[in-house]
Amino acid sequence: MSELLFTRRWAVRAVILAAVVAACAWLGWWQWGQARVEVVRSPPSGVELLTDVHEPGQPVDDRQIGRLVSLSGEFDAEREVSVVDRQDDGRPGTWVVTAFLPRGAGGAVIPVVRGWLPAGADVPGPPPGNQELIAWLEPAESDALRERGREPLPVGQVEVVSSAQLLSLWQPPLFQGFVIQKEPAPEAPLVAVAPPALTVTGEMDWQNAAYGVQWWLFGLFAVFWFVRMLRVENEDVSALAEARDPNGLDTMGAGDDPKTRGATE
Repeated sequence: MSELLFTRRWAVRAVILAAVVAACAWLGWWQWGQARVEVVRSPPSGVELLTDVHEPGQPVDDRQIGRLVSLSGEFDAEREVSVVDRQDDGRPGTWVVTAFLPRGAGGAVIPVVRGWLPAGADVPGPPPGNQELIAWLEPAESDALRERGREPLPVGQVEVVSSAQLLSLWQPPLFQGFVIQKEPAPEAPLVAVAPPALTVTGEMDWQNAAYGVQWWLFGLFAVFWFVRMLRVENEDVSALAEARDPNGLDTMGAGDDPKTRGATE
């Protein structure tokens, strides 16, 4: 098998195998990393205008997470959702998220978490007219926060603050991520929502973890296929060699061939 492995054909296959295995290993580790949400927050101090630090359509990068930004504009009461299963000191409730149109953003809207609402309370409308807000800038929430196998929610309710989902509901242009309103403080029955802790660690997303394991299994299968094909070809070569005598003469039919037998007779 070692002699067969060093032939040109199998050497090329070995190089391809190494590339495939390396790719599967890297993709598996990357997918496994996506299965756990862990963000270290180190926002700069001070307050910056939203449009100076963030652009519509661009994700919130690590340097912007948790940054205090100012917004001047108006709420759009027609574009509003409730984010279910949000607690405040153990009490069940929802987040009220409303589209906000900042000035100077070309008509793009950004989701604003106006506050937490106790379960069963009526959703209050957003304040009308021009608003001056100070808020924490946050990235879109991970799908790991969704409950697997959950029945579809009623219209106007969502599980996570997902930029992709809100884009389909509200239509573009849209800022990715969202902001949590800090000032002015929301009026009752809304309760102010505190920003996440310095280190945010989400639960394991088993779907992404399974994808990672699948990539590793693909790599192992590629190794198995390579070894199996090498052994099959080696067995074929060995069988052919055994069909010949030690002097290299074919012993499988020289005497049985009619033309050869006739010539000999």
